[in-house]
Amino acid sequence: MAPEGGVTRAILTCSPYFIDPALNEIRRHHSQITVIQSISPGYSLLDTPGSFEELTRPWRHRLPIYLHHLFPVHVDIPLEAAFDDLKRLKQAIRRIAPSKASVQVRSTVEIETPGVLEKIQRYLAGNHVCHRPEPPTGQIVSVLIAPEQAGQRAYLGVSWAAHNLSPWAGGQIPVTEPVANRAGYKLLEAIATFSIRLKKGDQALDLGAAPGAWTTLLRRRGLKVTAVAPTPLYPWLAFDAGVSYQPMLAQEYLECCRTVFGVIVNDMRLDAQDSARLMVDYAAHLRQDGVAVMTLKLRSRNQQRVMDHAFRILRQAYRIIRVRQLISNRHEVTLFLRHKAAK
Repeated sequence: MAPEGGVTRAILTCSPYFIDPALNEIRRHHSQITVIQSISPGYSLLDTPGSFEELTRPWRHRLPIYLHHLFPVHVDIPLEAAFDDLKRLKQAIRRIAPSKASVQVRSTVEIETPGVLEKIQRYLAGNHVCHRPEPPTGQIVSVLIAPEQAGQRAYLGVSWAAHNLSPWAGGQIPVTEPVANRAGYKLLEAIATFSIRLKKGDQALDLGAAPGAWTTLLRRRGLKVTAVAPTPLYPWLAFDAGVSYQPMLAQEYLECCRTVFGVIVNDMRLDAQDSARLMVDYAAHLRQDGVAVMTLKLRSRNQQRVMDHAFRILRQAYRIIRVRQLISNRHEVTLFLRHKAAK
């Protein structure tokens, strides 16, 4: 569904730290795309020739690195911060979408009262279930509420879940288990995004493990973890027989490591190239059928050059299966790796 003249409006969602790379990803496939405006940090309103289906087709079977979510804009409505806003939104949804479509509501406007967004979504969705543990399928009504100079505006569009890059609102995978700290979200999202299958009883190596969010998640999945960090782990890990704590730097443990692991994870605060070199050094301790997950910190201005250099280093020992700037990442990307010798 495209407006007259064959032009589609769409809203792009990405990290506010990686807006230019995200736009470059689109322009590599759609050179005529136009940024109408930046709605909010990480949200851009686009004009593109052709249909929304054509816009997202290049990433139908393999996700891009930086783009988190796209949805078409079929109507936008100025809001007046009144209950009538909800009535007008619901009427607009009825005009553009079938009754069985799922409704996903997001807001870039700061809402002080907890639960307001969920109540708005329930009202707009009617009797349709809003929250499910499994990914939504079928058609999605995307609603984004954003500030503008004179108040607020809602952007609405209907599309197939499979065409939005992610079936989840904004690409945010729901968290269905507790995490010890924010870093835990990264590993949960990586496991889901990369469809990583962890084997119960496998040996895992967590480099730079402290305070232990990733170690905790690996233990919860039945892996035996060697946690390497010069600073202490969470108290519950100190009493866990399935955790071997090595109180030293990852570079130091390399000299005394004698174990071959099925999984290596690395969320260390190292420069991207140094972290890549360390992973190459540890490749000798990864089983040939093993997997690795790591983050690459990209805090410098030359992000692409730094990342490309780190990739060249990693390819000495690994196959880079997937790269993704996850929702839970900040100035970084997450990599899914396999041993270069793997069949």
